[in-house]
Amino acid sequence: MKKNIFGGVISAILFGMVFFFPKSASANEGVVNLRGTGTSGSCFAASVFIDGTYKILMTCRELKIALSPEKNRYVAWVEDDGGKQKRLGEIVNGKLSSITDIKFVRIFVTVETDNYGNTPSEDVLLTGFAEPINFGAGVASAPIVTPTPTPTRAGETTPTITGTTTQGQSGLGSALSTIFKIALLGFGVLLLVVGVFSFISRRRSL
Repeated sequence: MKKNIFGGVISAILFGMVFFFPKSASANEGVVNLRGTGTSGSCFAASVFIDGTYKILMTCRELKIALSPEKNRYVAWVEDDGGKQKRLGEIVNGKLSSITDIKFVRIFVTVETDNYGNTPSEDVLLTGFAEPINFGAGVASAPIVTPTPTPTRAGETTPTITGTTTQGQSGLGSALSTIFKIALLGFGVLLLVVGVFSFISRRRSL
């Protein structure tokens, strides 16, 4: 009887931990603002993790530069924290809808002669790094790997992926929300323990 009671208490505690501390969202659900240096045009992308892949929607404005009559296609690519790159597809009429299985940290746009290549050209027009989705005060987003620029020749900077992470919306509201959940969970566990011991005492007095 006691084993069943204590087993029930443990199950209730585990259930409470799952309820009050749900799994965080995929780390690379986020938004990306793509910008260039001395280049007209910009793009905005949003990523959502669905059924094992990242669904990416992108919209662009004022992509007017063609480096040559041949290089006149805008192609978007993703890159993970290990430097692996994969083509998303061609931006047509300023729009792109694509999926990828790469847990990417960066999206960039190149100018290509065609949209079927598997390797991006060196003509990068726009680039941007994933940022957490802002769900509002008191709601934390999962961390996203962020780049740290490292100096290169001629004073240029090249983004290098490091292990640094950023937490979205981790202010006072988030801290108070976490404390409240912990306190509520502890109070529920205390009530369960008191109830169990009260039940045991009554059984012994019979």
